[in-house]
Amino acid sequence: MAFDIFWMNIAAIFALLNVALVVILGALYFQSWRRLKSGATMSLLAVASFFLLQNIVIVVFWYVLYGQVPAAQPLVEAAAPYLVLINALETVALGNLVRLTWK
Repeated sequence: MAFDIFWMNIAAIFALLNVALVVILGALYFQSWRRLKSGATMSLLAVASFFLLQNIVIVVFWYVLYGQVPAAQPLVEAAAPYLVLINALETVALGNLVRLTWK
């Protein structure tokens, strides 16, 4: 089965960008935690872990759903543009968070 659904592929690209940004955030938070041993920093690490899990699940779930469940293909195709919007906004937010945390 070819994954030639434009919006689904764009959503996956944003989700993969989000994974990269969250990995960077996680590394920055871990460095901070090693220096400070703060509970707040540990909480930030937990939030970053949940974002990482969410974005990995998005990519896997949508591609498996599209590839394994033919009856769900129209649903995936209809939801893909909305998923692009959500993932793009998340990319902007995570990018800003990385920029601020990096400083």
